[in-house]
Amino acid sequence: MYDVMVIGARCAGSPTAMLLARRGHKVLLVDRATFPSDTMSTHFVQIPGVARLRRWGLLDEVAATGCPPITKGRLNIGGEEVGAEFPFPDGIPGLFAPRRTVLDKILVDAAVDAGAELRDGVFIDSLSFDDGRVVGAEGHTSEGSFFAGAKVVIGADGRNSVVAKAVGAEYREYTPPLGCGYYAYFSGVECDEAELYLHDETFSAVFPTNDGLTTVAIGFPRERFKDIRTDPLKHLLDAADRLGSLGGRLRAGKVEGKMIGMADLANYIRTSHGSGWALVGDAAYQKDPTPADGITDAFRGAELLADALDRALCGEASEDEALRSYQESLEKASKPLLDLTVTMSSFDNSPADRANAFFELGGVHERELHEVLSTGEAAVA
Repeated sequence: MYDVMVIGARCAGSPTAMLLARRGHKVLLVDRATFPSDTMSTHFVQIPGVARLRRWGLLDEVAATGCPPITKGRLNIGGEEVGAEFPFPDGIPGLFAPRRTVLDKILVDAAVDAGAELRDGVFIDSLSFDDGRVVGAEGHTSEGSFFAGAKVVIGADGRNSVVAKAVGAEYREYTPPLGCGYYAYFSGVECDEAELYLHDETFSAVFPTNDGLTTVAIGFPRERFKDIRTDPLKHLLDAADRLGSLGGRLRAGKVEGKMIGMADLANYIRTSHGSGWALVGDAAYQKDPTPADGITDAFRGAELLADALDRALCGEASEDEALRSYQESLEKASKPLLDLTVTMSSFDNSPADRANAFFELGGVHERELHEVLSTGEAAVA
C-alpha cells in the first residue's frame, strides 16, 4: 500500500511525487508514456515557475540542456510594437521555453531520485473504490494487468483525466474553447527573444527552445479550425506574412518534425478533491494557451497539493481539511489568471484590450514571484 499514487508523470505529476517523496512518503508515479517523450505544450516556464525550479534544485539542469534563457521580448499590438527587457532577481537568468522531451525527463528523474517509484507504460483503466472512497487504480501494461492501492490517488493525467471522470469531478468555472491553432519548430530562424503578436484574427508567439530551434505558434478564432487543419503550414505562413518581417524569416527556415494542432482547450477549474482522491495540473485547472502559463500553473498546483497532503499524511490535519485548503488555495491563485486569460484569448476583444489583459497577467506573475521567493529555499534532497 502506497501513501500516494500519482497518475500522470509530466509537469504536474512528477513535481508532486518528488515533493512528497522528499518528505518521506511512499509514492508511486505512473504514466502511460515512457520518458523522454513529447507532448503538446505551451513550452514557457514563466518566472514564478523558474523560481520553483531553482527552489527544487533543478534549474541548473534545465539550463544545461542548452535551452537559452529569454531575457527580453517584443509585443506587437495591431501593428504597433513595444519592446521590453525583463528584470530578474539574482539566481534566475531568464525565462525558459524547453522542449518537453527535455523538461519532463528532468522532472521524472528528480521524482525517482527523491525516492518515488516509477511505473511507466501503464494505462489506467479505472479506479478502485471501497465504500465510496478511492483506494487504488487498475489498468494494464504491455505485459498484463496492473493494480496498486494507495491512501490517496492523485489525477495528474491532464484535461481528459481518467481520475476526474471516474470520480465525477464537476466544473466550478467553465468557459468553452475560444481559439485554435498550430505550432511548429523551425530551424534556420534566428530568435533570441520572445515575440508576441496580438492582431484582430491571430495571436502569434515566437521564441527560442532547445537544439537551436525556434518555436512558432499561431492561434486563430476557433471557427476557422476546420479550414486551417487542411493545410496548417500554409495558414501559419500566410498569417506570418501579415506580421512584419516574420513571414520572410519563417519562409527562409525549415519546419523540423510535425506541426501540432489544438482546438478544444476549454477554460475551467474543477472540483479537485474528494474521499481518497485529488486532481492537479490540467486535470484540475486549465486555460487557453495564449498566456503560456500551463507549466507554471502545474508547478504551483504541485506545491500546493504536496503541502496539503503532507499535512494530512503526517496527521497535522484531517485529509478532508487539508484537501479543502488545497482547493481554496488553488482557486484563489487560479481564478484571476483564468479571467484574464479569457479576456486575452477572445477574438471578440480588440488587440488593445487583449494586450491590457496580458500586461495584467504579467503583474500577477510578478506578485507570485515575490511570494515564491519570500517562502525561502526548500530542501533539494
